Formats: sequence, C-alpha cells, structure tokens
Amino acid sequence: MPLRLVVTGSTFSLQIGFFYPPDHKAHCDKIKIAGDSHQVYEYSFERIERIGTTYLSVGSIPSQIYCVEYVNANPELRRFWSDNIPGINQTGSFFDGRNGQILQSGGKAYAGNFYYLLQRHPIYTVPADIEAMEIAKTRANSFNSWYLYKIRIKRFSERSAKFFLKYAIFLTEKPTKFYPIWPAYIQDPYFIYHNSAEFYFYLCGDDAELKSYPATANVLGTQDGELYKLCTREREQLISIGKSEALGFSYLVKQPLRKKAPLPAIIISDHSGNTLNEESYAKLPKLKCISVSCPYDGKAVVQRNGKTEYIYKLSGEEQLTIDGLSFGTEIHFYQGCDYIRSICFEQETVNMDIMVLDAVLVKKLSSCSGPMIPVTHAVGSFVSKFSKYPQTQKWLCKALRRGEISRTALNLLRKTIQNNPGRDNDD
Repeated sequence: MPLRLVVTGSTFSLQIGFFYPPDHKAHCDKIKIAGDSHQVYEYSFERIERIGTTYLSVGSIPSQIYCVEYVNANPELRRFWSDNIPGINQTGSFFDGRNGQILQSGGKAYAGNFYYLLQRHPIYTVPADIEAMEIAKTRANSFNSWYLYKIRIKRFSERSAKFFLKYAIFLTEKPTKFYPIWPAYIQDPYFIYHNSAEFYFYLCGDDAELKSYPATANVLGTQDGELYKLCTREREQLISIGKSEALGFSYLVKQPLRKKAPLPAIIISDHSGNTLNEESYAKLPKLKCISVSCPYDGKAVVQRNGKTEYIYKLSGEEQLTIDGLSFGTEIHFYQGCDYIRSICFEQETVNMDIMVLDAVLVKKLSSCSGPMIPVTHAVGSFVSKFSKYPQTQKWLCKALRRGEISRTALNLLRKTIQNNPGRDNDD
C-alpha cells in the first residue's frame, strides 16, 4: 500500500494508495487511518476505484507508521490490505519527484532524476553534485517541525551516492528494467492478470533479482539480463523485485481475462515540478518548457498551428524536456504505436455571455440544499462537459473530492448539460 507525497506550491500533503481487492468477498464498510498525531481520517469502502490505485489523504503531518482499522471487514480483506503501513523514516524519506511515490529503505535513486526529501531537521550542507532547495516547512507540534526539500542530482559521483546512502537509498546510473513478456496479460498497479500455466519475465539492472511466493521461479538467463519462468500453479502469487522487495512488487493473479487494461501513465510537469494534468492551457509554462516521463518507449509529436514541426523519441522510465513552447503548440504523446494523451497551449478568448452563465450556475449550485448522495463515476464525467465553464468545473471538482453532492445540484447539472447551447459540441 504505497505512500505518496503531493506537492502544491509551497505546501504538501501525504496520501496512502489502496487497490481494489481481486476477491469480491474482500470488503469492509469503512476505512479509518490514524498516524502519530492520532488524528483519524475516515473513508467509505465505496471510495476505492475498481481500476488503478485510489489515494486517500492522511493530511500534512508526517507519521512514522499509519494504523488502519477496517470496520465490519470480511476476513478475506486481510490477505490484500495491511493493518500497519510504514510512513516516514526517523532519518527522513525520499519521494520520486515524478509521481510522488516514497522510496523504501534499500530502494534506488537514479542520476538525472529529481526527488523530494522529507525530514525533521534542516539541511545545512550538500555535496557539490547535488542541489537542494527548501520547498516547505510544517510544524508537527510545539517542539518538532518537518522540512521538505527538492533534491536535484546534477552528476553521479561518490559524494552524491554517499548523500543518498545516509538515508539507506542507493544512487545508481542505470535503472532496473522489469518487463512481463508472455502470455497476454493485463497490468494494473500492483496486479498482473493472466490465464496461463506459465509466465515469463525479463529483468535487467545492477540489482536485478526476482522472487516469487510461493517459490516457482526458474532463471533461464540471457546475455544482457535474466529471463524468468514462473509456473503459476497457485491462483495468486507475489512477485518481488530487488533485494528485500526494495524495487517493488506485484501480485500475479490467474483468472480469465475479462478486464480492461488502463492506459500507460504519461506524466507531464513544468520546470518547477508541478504536474500538468489538463489537456489545454491558456498560459505557457515557466521557461516555456515541459518535462515528460513515461513507462514505455514511444514518441511525442509536436504540432504548431496544425502542422507537424518535430517528433521526439520517448524512452521508457527516462525524462525528456521539450522547450521552445509557444501559443498554438499541441503535442501528441504515444506509447508504442498507441495514442495516449495530448497537451496544447492556446490563448484564451473571453466570451462574456459564457462568463455570466458560469457565475450564475455556480451561485445556483452553491445554494442547492436537500439530501446528499454519493458521487458516482457518471458524475465525474460531467467535468469534461463544462470545459467552457471554469467556475462550474472548480465547484464540481470540490464535490468530487468531498465524495458527495446535493441531489438538487445533481439534477441542475443534468438539466444544464441537456439544455445549455454553449456546451461542447462533441458532448
């Protein structure tokens, strides 16, 4: 159950990731999470998405361990979810700057990437090959504070490696590559679904080591890495990568392939490390450049005013910088031959009529009363239908994060989508 850091400007928060159990009997009514401060964060089981990882906030005060209580839990749930989740190490913890995931003790950091360091004391000196910038400081109580730093590795060296080693993190130049090869499979975060008696993995890197529980792995060997063959006698197996699972793990689940695989995540960020999740922006990013990282090889097609200007090669698990951005630029991102997402930068044209309608609609939504109902996936799809109504989108996103919405407000949104002539034509 991964711990993630979310940085917004000069503030941060922590989140714990939950995956939907593959066994339909594994469920509970509520999830209660408490840290060292004893503040309890309570969530309904219905908040957990069936695809991917659902991250639940545990506030901005770090904890060394998070205790989780599952209310009215089926015993099967304990097979997949833990009661105790490790938090921030006593000496401090690193987080991947691209996705916010915590680096566990014994994990690896890679030269050329940037990371966040969260610890109890300030940094006074760093090696010349490392750049440290304080992002935030938060007070846990009257005696303790937490400091968040952005760490950039300017050059791989003995001094920079020793800096990470103080936190039980190994700095290396080449990342470990882990690829499921055969048979056909569907991969979610932490789950690999298949329907075969055998499964093949390829693993390559300085610390390439794969283990399975129950143990069935056979090493076949290749020139540049190692090919592993697993006999999947059990319905479920745990696959760990690296020594002491430091580089990650996955559940290998044997079942009929009736699931849909999620699209690979392409992470786009600006020069300050802020993630760009929207498809369209009316402002150019800082220094007119963006950084792109993706799990697999692919390409980025840069178009200006509808004409292809340049095609960049994307390498899996590596970061690419695209600069020289201007208004009228649109970039399409591919993984392999598959189109995944796009981002464009265009100057905003202000329509006063839409601005007035947007303000009036938000005022009506804010005044709606009546019974509150849970937010469904269908309600989440409304966000894209109000792309020309930024205030309404903001109000709706707050309702989605809250997890509930007034029934009266929901009916008003539906009626607006049906009758509003100013909505997007493709809706």
